[in-house]
Amino acid sequence: MRNTQELIDRRRKLLESLGGLSEPIVRNEEWLYLLGEETRNSILIEGYFVSEEEFEKALKAGKPETRNMEVALNYFKTALFVYGLAYENFKSGEFLFSESLIKQINKGVTGEFGDYRRGDIAILRAKISPPSPFHVPDWMRLYVEWVREHFGDGDFTESLAKGHVLFECIHPFPDGNGRTGRIILNYLLLSKGFPPVVIKGDKESREKYIRALQIAEEPLREVIEGRPGKERLEKALGEMDIRLMKEIVGESLIRSLDIILAFTLERKLGIALKPSSEVAKELGYSPDSIRELVRRGYFIAVKRGKTWFTSPELDVRKMEEAPGAVRKARKRHRNNLMGR
Repeated sequence: MRNTQELIDRRRKLLESLGGLSEPIVRNEEWLYLLGEETRNSILIEGYFVSEEEFEKALKAGKPETRNMEVALNYFKTALFVYGLAYENFKSGEFLFSESLIKQINKGVTGEFGDYRRGDIAILRAKISPPSPFHVPDWMRLYVEWVREHFGDGDFTESLAKGHVLFECIHPFPDGNGRTGRIILNYLLLSKGFPPVVIKGDKESREKYIRALQIAEEPLREVIEGRPGKERLEKALGEMDIRLMKEIVGESLIRSLDIILAFTLERKLGIALKPSSEVAKELGYSPDSIRELVRRGYFIAVKRGKTWFTSPELDVRKMEEAPGAVRKARKRHRNNLMGR
């Protein structure tokens, strides 16, 4: 039976053996790519479409030409700044998380808000009614407290998923709650030494994400309309069907880890990834079989255009430590640095 957490852990172990997560700055090519993908997909969930070409143009110019490009730039700049803070959390071993940070994120992505809403709000396609503005500050204090308490949980992806659903159900701001919530989700991941996830914004993925929120919110519907209470909240979160949201977070994390690992293996260690069809021939698999293994996360792989790229050495089921090709490349890399 497939164990998503084990697939994540093995990738994390390999990444640590290669020096760990690199700093989230745009001169690191893997981060520029990953943040671009996250930005375009996160805003697409809310109906803002920006092509890769438009996004690159906006980044170079530093000035948006359209409303959609403005939303993209706001998101990218906010995420880049906030993830830098999260990376410092990871490096220092401290965990800083507060309402002021959350407000700063919202102000960054919207360009105008940053204060809690003062009126009622409806969530599109949700059956839950967010708390009245009178109760929002108390709910946010409880939310921050809950996140801090559960940051060290063993099943981290489950805590991430529950916290994300809770934030979206509170819906504390007049606008930008989805974008704010997804940046918070990734802030927590980076604070743990993981890369940010890209929750896809295409129609099928968006529907799955919305369905996951709808399923998970059910136990919160009665609880969240009134005054916040810790015991009632813990009970509701314990009853929450979080499986689909946890699956989305877990699958997205596997893909983000693969992107970071692919850049590290190719750019820094000179390991060439090959089209999956070539890897299939080397291993004696059919093309369909290797694609299914990649889809299920058993091979570290990245998609370029319509083709998956991987290596025979990157079967995570066989990784007890860094695979042979990686060990050899690291030794060769060290020798090159020493001029030998």
